[in-house]
Amino acid sequence: MLTEGELRALVVLHGEQTVSGLATELDRSLSYTSELVERLETTGLVETRRDGKTKRVRPSDAKALELLADITQTHSHIEWPELVSGATLRVLYYLDTPRAATDLARRADVHRSTVHRALDPLKHRGIVYQTEDDAYALNEGFERLSTLARELAHHDHRQTVERYTDTYTIRWESLDEFLVQTADDITAEDFVPTGPEQFQAYDLPLLARDRRYYLYSETTRDLSPETLCCHMLVIDAGARVQSYCLLLLSHVDVDRDELRSQAVTYDVDDLVDDLCTYLDTSGEQRTSRLPEWEDFQELAAEYEVTV
Repeated sequence: MLTEGELRALVVLHGEQTVSGLATELDRSLSYTSELVERLETTGLVETRRDGKTKRVRPSDAKALELLADITQTHSHIEWPELVSGATLRVLYYLDTPRAATDLARRADVHRSTVHRALDPLKHRGIVYQTEDDAYALNEGFERLSTLARELAHHDHRQTVERYTDTYTIRWESLDEFLVQTADDITAEDFVPTGPEQFQAYDLPLLARDRRYYLYSETTRDLSPETLCCHMLVIDAGARVQSYCLLLLSHVDVDRDELRSQAVTYDVDDLVDDLCTYLDTSGEQRTSRLPEWEDFQELAAEYEVTV
């Protein structure tokens, strides 16, 4: 997420101007401002061009910058760079709905004290309040701060994947990870293959299409069956994919608690609950997208899966 200096530069950057002019507005040295501009150019938030010996800089067309400009112009009396940079943006990403400090800390991967330290200044200015059950929430008129944090993360994810392919669809994303669909092979370390092809690791050779799926993560290297099941449901929640997930859950020793935890993360908890209920009741309780039990038994027999 953006530092206070980077955010301040974006706030004062209106149209195209010289880097030296930007340094004057920021009241910082030319070398410091040049470094800021280089970092922001790497993120795709600004663009630069040479005009003789002069370097000019302008905002890119990133949607996040439109939101930032709107917020800062609407509430011009607030010193936004000081309030919402760094860890605060991480916390705001998950403040799209009222959340307790513990929940925010877990989701944003920061310490609980960091959540309080980040949000207390916003609370003192009436931007954030605490509910009766002690959850943090954004006051009316400031909900766009969470949208801004999400747009900044989305922009960063797009910049990341566009280093390797021009044709892609982001199917799911969180603050630090995203699930992407593409027709291209991506061999970079942080792109972990997922989707139908990965069922082969569990002796379930599914017919994969030309599309490829990857989880971008700086920490995950091997996918658990619980995570793979959730990825499949994110990719396609249709009847065919749900049947494949039933095969996986029947064939592999799955940790149900971990499965439900992953399902909440990927927002497919209702679908996972339906799958588990279906298997626990031998198909007596099923949704319209799940097969008749006899049909599923036939499919399982084809893949030599015991149900």
